[in-house]
This record gives sequence, C-alpha cells and structure tokens, in this order.
Amino acid sequence: MTIGNLLKEYRIKAGKTQRSWIGEIISPSFYSKVEKGLSRISAEDLIELLRRNHVNLASFFDEIDYQAKSNDALEKEIITQITDAYYDCDLKHLKEIKQTIINSTFADKDELLLRVDSVLAIIEQTTEKLSSKEKSELKSKFFNAENFDRDTITIFLNFMYFYDFGSDLVITKKIFRQFKNSNAEDTQFIVLGILINMIEMCISENKYTDAWELIEMSKQVPTKPITCFSKMLLLILENLLNYHDEPKQVYIDNCQKEVEQLSLIGMTELSKSCQKMIDENIKTTN
Repeated sequence: MTIGNLLKEYRIKAGKTQRSWIGEIISPSFYSKVEKGLSRISAEDLIELLRRNHVNLASFFDEIDYQAKSNDALEKEIITQITDAYYDCDLKHLKEIKQTIINSTFADKDELLLRVDSVLAIIEQTTEKLSSKEKSELKSKFFNAENFDRDTITIFLNFMYFYDFGSDLVITKKIFRQFKNSNAEDTQFIVLGILINMIEMCISENKYTDAWELIEMSKQVPTKPITCFSKMLLLILENLLNYHDEPKQVYIDNCQKEVEQLSLIGMTELSKSCQKMIDENIKTTN
C-alpha cells in the first residue's frame, strides 16, 4: 500500500477531515495531492503527521510498500527521531522506532538497530548488556577516523559514554580541530554537545585541568540562536568548575538561574539532571 492510500485509510478510521488531520503541518491542498498519490510527502512531515494523530510508527511503516518511497530519506529522519527521543528520554518512542526498523527494508538496518539499542541502553543504564562486538563496532567508527562528517560526529555525541575517558578526550579534540571553524550552525551545535559531555566526564573523573581547557575551546564556538541552549549548559559547567576552585555561593546561584531557565523553556528532564549534578558537586566540594 502507498503512503497516500494508507494515510487516507488511517484518517478515515480516526473520523477526521483532512484539515483536522494535518493541523498546521502542511497545506490542505498539498495534503490532498498526497492522498491521491500526486505529490510525495517528506519523511519529516510524514512522521510529524503520524505523531500528531497518535499513529503507531511501527504499525504504519509495516503496511507501506517500501519500494514506493525513498528509504534514504526515511533513514535520515529515523536517525533524527532517535536523537530527539534520546534527549527527551522517551523510551516509548525509542521502542516504536526500533520496531519500525525491524519491520523495514533499510539498507543500513543493522547499524540503525545498533544505534537505537545503544541509546536505549544509555537511558535504561544497562550498557553492560551490549555485547563486546556491539561496543567494538561503535568504537571502531570513531577512534580510527582521521576525518569526520556530520553523521559520524552525531553518532559519537550520543555514544561517548561507551568509551574510556582517554579515548573520548582524544576523539573530542580531533573533532574540535576539524570543525572549530565550521560555519554550519547545526555542526556547531553538535560540537558543543560533544564538548559538554566531555566536560561532564572531566568533572566526574576530577580532571579539572582538562575541563578548563575544554571550556576555553567551547568559547571559540560562536553564540547563535541554535547554540544558546548549549551555552546555557556550558555556563552551569563553568560555574561548577569555579565553585570547585573557589567555593562561593555566587557560583551555585548562577547555576540555579540556568536550571530555572531550562525548566521554563520546557526542558524538564534535563533541568532535573542538571540539578542532580549540581547537588552532587556541592557535596563533593564540601
């Protein structure tokens, strides 16, 4: 069954008009053509449409004739969905994505499954359940690389915690050297994410000299709308480092302001995680 036919079938079962089904995602005239098979909907809009209408992704994709659409575009969107679900700690969505991949005919099916299984392991704190082969495959993608691309550094951002501290530090510095002058804002966002994870590891390992070096590296990445979120997290980390060097209440107050901002913009789980990190560091310092 084609995507258009299947969307129409699901819409009618839900008892919705085309306009109520699509909301503001795409125009009614364009959607009408999608249902008739006259236009092709993008992978991003398709998944947003399914999520808006509470359609199970795995069930929907299982019914599609995969030869009727671009697997490559869907693979890229699946990777984006995995990343988003990781930051939202959305286990339900990740499990739906996993079932979608299992039912698919993606060329990189095994690699996509490795990605989603690794993310699930991180969130559920069951990384020890990953096989030695899986961990080796993840590590080999990055440590031996001389040149990285956007996809590679995105994977590394999500799976840094599978490596030892020394390997992570080496790879992080390699990536920063390659992309520090990049003008691509999405790449800058990923590089900052890697630096943030690495600084957190440094604090955990009491590697404060390395942490300060990474803080200075992060300041070389411009502050833009897309990097504001990352810069907020970096301010928390920098103030924690200042507190470690000189335990003054002002540094903790600065951290609390950023945590409150994260909560206000809807990053509830992340704000809780940051608060926990702050509390742990106060105990350690005192």
